[in-house]
Amino acid sequence: MESPELSIIVPVYNADKYLDRCIESIIVQSFTNFECILINDGSTDGSSVICDQYRKSDDRIIVIHQENSGVSATRNKGIEMARGKYICFVDSDDYLQSNMYEKLFAAINNTNTDVACCGYTENNKTYDLSNDDFIFSNSSAIEIIHYLEMRQAFGMVWNKLYKKTILDTYKIKSPVSIKFGDDMIFNLQYFQYVKTAYISSNRFYYYLHNNESALTKGKLTFSESNYRFENVSNMFMNIDNNTKSLFYAELLAKDFKYTIALFFRLYAEKKRIHERLAVIKKLKKFYKENKAKNEFGNIVVAGTYKTLLYLPAKIFDIIFYLIFITYVALVKLGMGNSRFVKN
Repeated sequence: MESPELSIIVPVYNADKYLDRCIESIIVQSFTNFECILINDGSTDGSSVICDQYRKSDDRIIVIHQENSGVSATRNKGIEMARGKYICFVDSDDYLQSNMYEKLFAAINNTNTDVACCGYTENNKTYDLSNDDFIFSNSSAIEIIHYLEMRQAFGMVWNKLYKKTILDTYKIKSPVSIKFGDDMIFNLQYFQYVKTAYISSNRFYYYLHNNESALTKGKLTFSESNYRFENVSNMFMNIDNNTKSLFYAELLAKDFKYTIALFFRLYAEKKRIHERLAVIKKLKKFYKENKAKNEFGNIVVAGTYKTLLYLPAKIFDIIFYLIFITYVALVKLGMGNSRFVKN
């Protein structure tokens, strides 16, 4: 059987409310030379039945049923199975414009770039990458990463086309040891080998994001948050060849902000103080060593950042907890919103 040009990997877990829309948006793509690998990761709703129905109606669809292993392990299974020259990922509650893969495949194939990226719509908010299509040619990886990250388009896998040869040659896998930020680490592994990137001006992908999906993603621990931040920071430094460029400094500062957001979730779960102090000290050390910039628009996050820098860990822990209580109260009063706090 002839190998397809593109492998579309879709991890599926309890997504029966959205799965029909997702799969329909794939099978009606104007680009037709693909295989769609639906991996049912131990769903307990009607998702497995939906997957099997589509497999019967379209021979481009491959269905795998497995015990629940998590999204990273599921994506890795898809990478191992994929026969396409290029690989992409779709979340099972999202959907695509009908010409997404026609446009991105033509771009990456015709220009022989290492990756193709597009903008997206998250609920009703739009994220554009550029006014016009263009190519990063012989650019540094840190510059390409910085460009995408500052446009909220780097730390996700579903708005990109990847070369299977790069994934296979360097044995790039999604990390199974963390639940938050796994896309970021996957992309950092891949982009360290990227010298050329195609940037599309189009928003082809529709990403559904809500409090429920974020709150039920799984339990997060301080050690996991620490592992993620340390790995991301070190990978930024390695990709930047330890020059501590402006690109690196701004990327580190932005990732620090994400880590603080995870802290809100951890405080909500009332973790033990010694776990909090260990990570607080680690974040403080990273900040001092790398002189990350404080350019955050969010007053709560910016104030937290400054407080962390100048106060001992135990005092910071007390103040941060007070900030957290205030933050939760404002959200519940309808004066703010958060993916980590239920209204």
